Amino acid sequence: MGVSRCAEDSRAAGIITGVPLNHVALTVADRERSAAFYARHFGFTRRVHDDERFVLLGSEDGKSLLALSGGTPPPELPRTNHFGFQVDDPDEVRAARERFREAGVPETEWQDDGVFVRVQVADPDGYRVELYAY
Repeated sequence: MGVSRCAEDSRAAGIITGVPLNHVALTVADRERSAAFYARHFGFTRRVHDDERFVLLGSEDGKSLLALSGGTPPPELPRTNHFGFQVDDPDEVRAARERFREAGVPETEWQDDGVFVRVQVADPDGYRVELYAY
């Protein structure tokens, strides 16, 4: 199987392709509260760095980072602004949805059409975080 024409065009233009997202940086009102939320619900349990400017949390698999800086979060973001984490099995999303509900985490969106399953929740500062599978 050959390389797609789009991929060939991208390489020829010097565009970097196929690069996974590695980290997200958020301004949060309470770094420890947010660190606990992301550790409990999304597996960011490794504290990679911590100083007066920010705390850097690592995922259990070591592939993703989350930087939390103390400050005043934006008062309101557009509904479409969010970031997401992919899991392999739609049942993982369904189970996570139940855990979010039991923990009182506000749900902002839900979709389960049998092919694409996603739940979107609000973190303690109102950032929308999605868990999905397809």
